[in-house]
Amino acid sequence: MIFGTSTKKQGLVHIDPRTKLFILLVGNLSIFFAGSIKLEVILACFIILLGLVSGAYRLTFKMSAIYFMILIIQMLGSVYIGGTFKVIIVSFCMFIRKIFPCGMLGGIIISTTRVNEFMAAMNRIHMPKTVVIPLTVMLRYFPMVGEDWSFIKDAMKMRNVTPSFRGLITRPLQTIECAYVPLMMSASKVADELSAAAVTRGIENPKIRTCVQTIRFSYTDVICTICFSGLLTIAIMT
Repeated sequence: MIFGTSTKKQGLVHIDPRTKLFILLVGNLSIFFAGSIKLEVILACFIILLGLVSGAYRLTFKMSAIYFMILIIQMLGSVYIGGTFKVIIVSFCMFIRKIFPCGMLGGIIISTTRVNEFMAAMNRIHMPKTVVIPLTVMLRYFPMVGEDWSFIKDAMKMRNVTPSFRGLITRPLQTIECAYVPLMMSASKVADELSAAAVTRGIENPKIRTCVQTIRFSYTDVICTICFSGLLTIAIMT
């Protein structure tokens, strides 16, 4: 279904969507105020743990591997590389290292949150429709674009075009053409389909929405809130 009840797998614990939004806000602020690599790594480990207990195993392992690889490249580059290349590589790794945990946290939240559960939770706190509707469409937009991207990569391989960094270097024009054009057309089409499906399913209905999933706070939400709030406090104080 284009827009409706998601069939996302549940992990070891269930976290309320309202707590996830709070964690996303606090996590981004913690990364912004973190003054040392050690504190950033600790925050990244908390995000990785959150992804594992939430059930996003594949995404968590993949993004955590990329994050630590970037961190290792930065550390090795600052020691063994000199001159202009050192500045370029280390600066690029520092920039990616800073924003990567935020993207990892957002990806985990999107991949583990059901659309109907999110809307019911937002209605509980009387969030305006102007905020709820864009966020709800976003929860379905990125997974569908990612699915279309996998189809585009399969089509590129059939034309002997490698959708990788190596293909971008060896055949730049053809790689960009085969990836950029279909992806932009697919993204535009998905946006129109999601908007039409959302309106058809009554997303603008002013009545109070019901949800099969029980929307309530639990001890898990309290623990997550305390942990990430503590990290933000430490980041600000240090």
